[in-house]
Amino acid sequence: MTKQEKVVKLLTDNGCKEVESRSGKYRTFERNGGPVDCPFWFVGKKGALRTGRNSSSSYSMERLLEKYGI
Repeated sequence: MTKQEKVVKLLTDNGCKEVESRSGKYRTFERNGGPVDCPFWFVGKKGALRTGRNSSSSYSMERLLEKYGI
């Protein structure tokens, strides 16, 4: 299982839903709760996890992945 597949599984297992993405670099998931200013998760082709309103102004959440051992 690739890192991207692991991250996607983590998000979907926690109730996030994949939504249409205009980005060619990231898959986009609607957050299940969380802060209003960060309504989306973005998963990169190599498994990078970011959060924010859009991919260009998002910030890294790699430490969260370390917590889950991904």
